[in-house]
Amino acid sequence: MVVWSRIRKDFPVLNQLYEGKSLIYFDSACMALKPIQVWEAMEYYYKYLGACGGAGRSTHSLGAETSLLTEQARQKVTSFINAESPNEIIWTRNATEGLNIIAATIPLTKDENVVTTTLEHHSGMLPFYKRCTETGSELRLVEAKEDGTFDPADFEEKIDDKTKIVSFVHASNLTGSVAPLEEVVRISHEHDALVISDDAQFAPHQKLDVRAIDVDFSVISIHKAVGPTGIGVLYGKYELLEELDMFLVGGDVIEDVVYENNKITPKYLPPPHKFEAGLQNYGGILGAGAAVDYLEKIGMDNIHNLEQKFSRKLLEGVLELDKFEIMGPMDYKQRTALVSFRPKSDSVNHNDVVEYFNELLPQHKILMRGGNMCVHPFQYQIGINPRKGEGVVRASLYIYNTMEEIEIFLGELENFAKVID
Repeated sequence: MVVWSRIRKDFPVLNQLYEGKSLIYFDSACMALKPIQVWEAMEYYYKYLGACGGAGRSTHSLGAETSLLTEQARQKVTSFINAESPNEIIWTRNATEGLNIIAATIPLTKDENVVTTTLEHHSGMLPFYKRCTETGSELRLVEAKEDGTFDPADFEEKIDDKTKIVSFVHASNLTGSVAPLEEVVRISHEHDALVISDDAQFAPHQKLDVRAIDVDFSVISIHKAVGPTGIGVLYGKYELLEELDMFLVGGDVIEDVVYENNKITPKYLPPPHKFEAGLQNYGGILGAGAAVDYLEKIGMDNIHNLEQKFSRKLLEGVLELDKFEIMGPMDYKQRTALVSFRPKSDSVNHNDVVEYFNELLPQHKILMRGGNMCVHPFQYQIGINPRKGEGVVRASLYIYNTMEEIEIFLGELENFAKVID
């Protein structure tokens, strides 16, 4: 049994006053808070090691321990997403870098096409837009429904035998909706298309099993999974990683560089190291391993069950006020524990809401994000115009939140609604 009140104690930022007020953190979809266990893992590297790791670098005691611990962290991530081998796990800075690596290295010709969706984070759309522009390939967009859900039949209409890549967001950072991943993978593979899943908003909240769903590539940002900033994961099936070209070259990707007859001939390492050029973020990697340990100890099923309770209470509470337009499906079971909304009244906008909850409450600071969540195309699609300064407020919850916090938020939101009547 998980004692959630003990989990909360691992996050000291929540147990302090800020400007004399208690903090309620509802911005985990942007950045999850970090538990003490993650700090300690990173501190161990910087305090007691601080050396180079990796192939062909320092082999003394500190370097050897650094290499050992970073590879242990890679194994932890392997188990966390049920990859077949640690050689399928590549360290990146974030999900954005992982998506750019794939977009830049998968061979693409002008008679082929890439399929993605209008619900993508800009990081999941623009790398493929850029590549299609460079190659003359066609970029095809599957339109999400107004509630952020998808009909698999719409993918069937866009995917054909000329489709090389299908890339889509598994769980939306705007609507909270979860895509029908297994259906899309099946449709894509029927046409021999490669599937890339943006799991930045999924992997921290539900069990991700890359082998069970048979996705070809997956990207994760560890900072959304109680881990440090500046570290991410790119998963790829090993046989596909072997075929891909280098993204960056330099140190740590080299087995040898032969010099003969005034010419050089480099021989590169196999995956994953051929994609990890240069000195790595060793402290961040150890922090990533600690974050995975932390979530695994709680249990991903336990996390998902807790968040479903949060999702129901939060969604139904905002709906009951009838003063706000809500993005995403109205069934809490179809979404993660976040709600994006905006006032129906023209007298206030999303920035007013964020400021009210951050600055004007007497006892609390309720921290939320306001804006467009880097998902402009979908907002244009449903009639929200970022160019005119229109946007939404997003309240996103995680393992350290409580039902009491949701009740406080809903009470204050009701007070706000009375002000704008």
